[in-house]
Amino acid sequence: MSNTSLLQVRTSAEDKEKASEILEKLGTNLSAVVNMMIKQIILTEGIPFKVKMNHSVYTKAETIEEVAATMAFEGIELTEEDLQLLYAYKNGEVTGDELRKRIIGEGR
Repeated sequence: MSNTSLLQVRTSAEDKEKASEILEKLGTNLSAVVNMMIKQIILTEGIPFKVKMNHSVYTKAETIEEVAATMAFEGIELTEEDLQLLYAYKNGEVTGDELRKRIIGEGR
C-alpha cells in the first residue's frame, strides 16, 4: 500500500481483544473495520451509526404498561395485537407513523 498513513487508537486491552475475537469470527479484523468506518464517514459526511443517550427509567414492560394505561384513560382499550405492535415499535420494527395508523387509525 503505497499511499497509506498510520492511525493509532487507544482502547482498553480487553475491548480490543473482545472486538478482535468477534471480527475474526466474521472473517475480518480491526484494521479493515476501521477503514470501512472511515470510508463511511467520508461517504455520509457524518458518523455512520446512531450516537445517542439512552436514559430510559422504565423497563420495556413498564413502558408498554404506561402507554396502555394512558390509552385506557383516553378511552382507547388496547388489544393484544396492539400491545405486540408497541413491542415492535420499541424494538424498531415499526415506525411511529405505522403504529399510530394501526392502533388509532383503523376504525376506532
